[in-house]
Amino acid sequence: MIQPYQFNLIKEQMFQLVRTYQSVNDPQTIKTIEDMTKDVVTRQFDPQEEQALLIVKEMFQRGLSIKKAEAHLADLKTYVEAFQTPSVKQTEKLFRKVKKLKVPDFNQFDLKGTTYLAWDDIGSQSKFLIAAGDEGYTAVHGHMSTEVKKGICPICQHESNVSMFLSLTKSSGDGTYTKRGNYICRDSQRCNAQLTDRHHVNEFISLVKMKEK
Repeated sequence: MIQPYQFNLIKEQMFQLVRTYQSVNDPQTIKTIEDMTKDVVTRQFDPQEEQALLIVKEMFQRGLSIKKAEAHLADLKTYVEAFQTPSVKQTEKLFRKVKKLKVPDFNQFDLKGTTYLAWDDIGSQSKFLIAAGDEGYTAVHGHMSTEVKKGICPICQHESNVSMFLSLTKSSGDGTYTKRGNYICRDSQRCNAQLTDRHHVNEFISLVKMKEK
């Protein structure tokens, strides 16, 4: 099985390869890019995932089009592991300082397209983020500005419509609070769809939650 962000990476790589097939005439250049792409894609799978690797093999055809690539990717998505959602009680514990927390129905999310859970509370202009790791869940929430502009999101590393996300972090010792944040994707679903490295999620949450020395 692969993770949603790995699927996104495969999709990105395959679409780049299609564009190479369509725009490059030099056979050696095509072969070089093809080999590089194949290396990146196959490294996402355990060698024992033979059926998934057969689908990957079928994708590397010189006549590959976007439509054919999408069909193969749809087959490949059956090998994506869905995000394991926390229970309502776990979610409430993650955000225990939030009064009247509104926990959404996570079953309504595309969990095979989710590397991190995120939702908005329009009433309080807040955004909530939950990431999963080897040591369990990490979470952060903060105020989401209504201002939208073009920028590079630090989570997905793509240019998107971004807004300022700010979280209050308690400083150590004196009980004061520090605001931390950055401009991130306004649309978290799109952010998830563009995310190809989950470490960026963890880095962002760690930065926001970092305490002052």
